Amino acid sequence: MMKINRKINRGIMACVMISSLLSACTEFETNDIVVDKPQSIIDQEVLDGYVKLKTAVDNASQPNFKLGVELTINDIINNGVFYRLMQTHFDQAALSINHMDFVGTDGVVALGNLPLALDTNKAVGMGAYAGNLVWHEKQQAAYLNSLIADIPVPGQILNDVVADFNTDALGKVYPTTSAAIRATVVADPDGRSGNALRILRNTGGNNYPQILVTLPVGRTLGQYSSVSIDFKGAGCCGLFGGGMQLGISTQLGTPANIKGYGGPSSFGVADNVWGRGTINLSLSNLNLTTAEKALTTFYVTIGSNTGAPDYLLDNLTLKGVILAPPIVKTPEEKRTIITAELRKWIKAVGEAGKDKVQSWGVVYQPMDETTPANLRSGVSINPKPANVFYWQDYLGKDYAAVAIGMLKQYANPTDKIFFTETNLVDNPAKIQGLKDFITYTAGKGGQVDGIATELALNIDADKGKIEAMLQSLATSGKLIKIRALDIGTGGTTPNATPALYQQQAEMYKWFVKAYFTKIPAAQRAGITFKSAIDRASGDSWRGNEPVGLWTNVKSGSTVNVGIQRKPAYLGVLEALQGK
Repeated sequence: MMKINRKINRGIMACVMISSLLSACTEFETNDIVVDKPQSIIDQEVLDGYVKLKTAVDNASQPNFKLGVELTINDIINNGVFYRLMQTHFDQAALSINHMDFVGTDGVVALGNLPLALDTNKAVGMGAYAGNLVWHEKQQAAYLNSLIADIPVPGQILNDVVADFNTDALGKVYPTTSAAIRATVVADPDGRSGNALRILRNTGGNNYPQILVTLPVGRTLGQYSSVSIDFKGAGCCGLFGGGMQLGISTQLGTPANIKGYGGPSSFGVADNVWGRGTINLSLSNLNLTTAEKALTTFYVTIGSNTGAPDYLLDNLTLKGVILAPPIVKTPEEKRTIITAELRKWIKAVGEAGKDKVQSWGVVYQPMDETTPANLRSGVSINPKPANVFYWQDYLGKDYAAVAIGMLKQYANPTDKIFFTETNLVDNPAKIQGLKDFITYTAGKGGQVDGIATELALNIDADKGKIEAMLQSLATSGKLIKIRALDIGTGGTTPNATPALYQQQAEMYKWFVKAYFTKIPAAQRAGITFKSAIDRASGDSWRGNEPVGLWTNVKSGSTVNVGIQRKPAYLGVLEALQGK
């Protein structure tokens, strides 16, 4: 066992004069104290002594291979301990660049700190891979959909006065829902609007006049949304009470659909003063049937619910809007609009990454999960989730070739182009669908250099399926990149044991070796680790899982000991070294 010597000089000359007890100086002997170093510290020192990961890569035999790590923009521009550590171990930073994160609700592209991060990353000598440029998720979908939405056309406003009593003879009596109430045509006491209808208590009761309405030619009841009436009454006799009542029927008698509303005073009608056009009663409250909406002639039952009525009604009016058909944009118009938006997006990102990004994940998750030979589509998804927009539904199958052409124009023509697809272990049919799509895209002028995939594995993952996936990818003849790899223990960090960490190390080692075995050297585009450090408890991705090659160790609850290598680090290192 390794030991450590610590010499503590105990040779202290103490001259202490204590009356009659001590009369001279005493010299203490020097002792050597030997302390055993804990095995955990020894093991960690051994791990820390291994070489940096990227120094173990054989670049000569596999010139396209990049050892990568996923980083955020903040990781780079903050230039903290973590980023500086990543520089020493990896030669490529992988960044996810999503439409929603850089395009505002007004469509303006604002890249924020992305250009600074790319500049910083280039300055320290790291390469860059930028992905997810054209995806269906994390898109500024509300803005894009607004551009291709139907154009509304102003409708025809209906404001039809169906009864003003001016053509009626004075004294004409209208039917009511009970003989207890009389409704008689009288002259407007203000002398301003001709005739009006007076509702007056006869023998008692709160019943309402019924007015036969014949609509203008071409109109139906369903085209209207409300009924308006002028009202004049005193507080005693209808201004207050149980509220306005409204019903529609095809015959006399109390309508089955009669409903109550607020009283005239609640609509702002003053005591014994005409309220002109202020009472407006919605027809939606009546829940009209399809047959009722088709009516052209019917009775309107309307009045104030009061036990002692004496009020005036005038100018019964039906209101509504006949909506005109909207202007629907053609597929060609939508394609033109969305192509322009794609160009605006690709141009901004491509120019920011020019000479700083060497490889791009242009199309992300293009293939359908259920029918892998087809592209994903949102045509049958209604309503669509927030921030989801399928570019291919408007640009067609050529959308990938269009995006590649734009990127080559604004970035570097020599940059490597990747298509990224996921869930290839459990849905291997997607690999053939992806290969066919790449062939189609090439035929449209969009050359694709490689295929990237993401793998979130655990220590018990099916190795046979993984090997089969790698073998199938290799048959594409394209560069093969593992875009985001992490391997968990199957549980959370608090439940991880030394035995589980060792199995994790073995699984990491096995995977890297399997990649080297199944993917020919000329096709190896590299492996990028999604989670270099174990995930924190609040992370949205595999939160509180020990999936990294490093762990961030804390002593107690606040003191940060630092980022330390795990057995998984050694597993990856040995695989890179061919051990």
